[in-house]
Amino acid sequence: MNISKLKCSSRLFLTRLGCEEDWVLHGNSCYHVNSTPTIEWSDARTMCQSDGGDLAVIRSQDENKFIFRLLKNESAWLGLKRNSDGKAFYWVDGTPLEGHFSAWGSGEPNSRNEKCVRLYGGPNSLGKWNDMRCNSNYSKMKRAPVVLCQKRLMR
Repeated sequence: MNISKLKCSSRLFLTRLGCEEDWVLHGNSCYHVNSTPTIEWSDARTMCQSDGGDLAVIRSQDENKFIFRLLKNESAWLGLKRNSDGKAFYWVDGTPLEGHFSAWGSGEPNSRNEKCVRLYGGPNSLGKWNDMRCNSNYSKMKRAPVVLCQKRLMR
């Protein structure tokens, strides 16, 4: 079998499982990284929703490690946000963070004014999370977070 047939049959196999081209299968979800730095969390979410998904919801250490490797040293918005009173975090699917897996960086979360969450990129962060403003001036950062989308597969 030649390589082009193998690539084509692999793509067809993933499509049958529910992942489209340029999306990566892990567990019961497909993931896509849009590497365009995106200043606003809401813009990142809209991008994912326009592709039929949403910002990523992380349920386990295994999933967090997979996503960290997928990002290749980029920082990315997660589908995690504080509620309106600033006390608790909820995933975009409505699940509260409390009582579930989390991977906060040292000293995080650290401000009720920082309502959105990103996964740190880079070799020293080890996939840790950081609360931050949902729309901010990124002049102090090298880049704004990229967009990490997820589609859950029906099983």
